[in-house]
Amino acid sequence: MDIFVVICVAGPVFELGALLLLVRNGLWRSYTSFFVYLTWLLVGNSAILIASVYFPGIYPTLYWHIDSIDVVLRFLVIWEVFHQIFPKTSGLNRSLSKGFGLIAFGLLAFGCATFLIYQNYTGPRSIHLALDRSFAFVQALMILGTLVAARYYGVRCGRNIRGIALAFGGWMSISTATNAMADLTTSFITYWYYLRPLSFVVMIAVWIWALWIYDPNPPIVESEPVELGQWTEDWNRTISAARTIIRP
Repeated sequence: MDIFVVICVAGPVFELGALLLLVRNGLWRSYTSFFVYLTWLLVGNSAILIASVYFPGIYPTLYWHIDSIDVVLRFLVIWEVFHQIFPKTSGLNRSLSKGFGLIAFGLLAFGCATFLIYQNYTGPRSIHLALDRSFAFVQALMILGTLVAARYYGVRCGRNIRGIALAFGGWMSISTATNAMADLTTSFITYWYYLRPLSFVVMIAVWIWALWIYDPNPPIVESEPVELGQWTEDWNRTISAARTIIRP
């Protein structure tokens, strides 16, 4: 059997396994946004697999449209990671949410700009690759920024969220690089067909490992008002510096 077929079949199988873990352990209640995204992955990739076997005529169009929808729904994972690391009830969430919102808006604007100014669209594949590349880069930065902020403020991540975030960030980084290479040179397309789905399957495998046991983030121990105020002051200085760089 061709290795590409094995990789394509492994995707939905692993997704089903991850969903069963969420349902079996009752984790879907704790990670609702992630559960919705994982359900979408199973439905979308199963449809792609069925189309590739029984309806090859519509397979390319279906693949690229599902991939484009996936670009938007991936923000559910980022939302889940952020709100698990910084729960709404925590002082850190109240201190950081506005700043993170501004940064997220700026990154989204950057992603839209890099997609819109890309002029070398030679066909549907190039358009979809540019869309995926632009927003995968933004999403990788969002995950990285969330993890860096968690480390800076001493917030510990449990196995579940740590595995989800690191695997997702790694996949976004690889996706950005492979999509860029595939769009730059057609000679890379052959490797792209293998690297992109393989990296995706590896991400799902890491998610299965992360969800194998229920290991949520430890509760955030609220700091004394003075320390929390210092955190807020440091964050406000960071936001002010970012605004100065953007608008000198």
